Amino acid sequence: MSEMDAPTDPKSSEQGVEASLEIDRAFTYRVIIASLIVGVILAGVAALILFSLTRPLTADEQGNVNWSIGGILFPVAAVCVGTILFWAVFGLPLRVARRRGVILDPEIYPWLGAVLLGALFFGAFVLAMLLGII
Repeated sequence: MSEMDAPTDPKSSEQGVEASLEIDRAFTYRVIIASLIVGVILAGVAALILFSLTRPLTADEQGNVNWSIGGILFPVAAVCVGTILFWAVFGLPLRVARRRGVILDPEIYPWLGAVLLGALFFGAFVLAMLLGII
């Protein structure tokens, strides 16, 4: 009986794929940090573009607000930046690891990116306070 005639068991084929993958802690650190750097760069570019288009909402003499698309671009920029950073921390490392055939270390992967992102936000907030922006 040849291999093509033999019945295939989906569980055995999944186990073969899982057995060929390996957990790599050093790769996990590298891919999370590189993904976060990519995300910060992409989010920074998106924020600069959207923030440059913002215009404050103005009111006329009667108190009516003159609406413009530039008036709502600040919240749109915040949502775009948050989405890009979420993808960079939680989506991009998984995609890179899957293409390389490596399993991200489950003790490190989900929380390291979130902690680094929180530290980045905290540092940016403190820097903005020291520079007098806030």
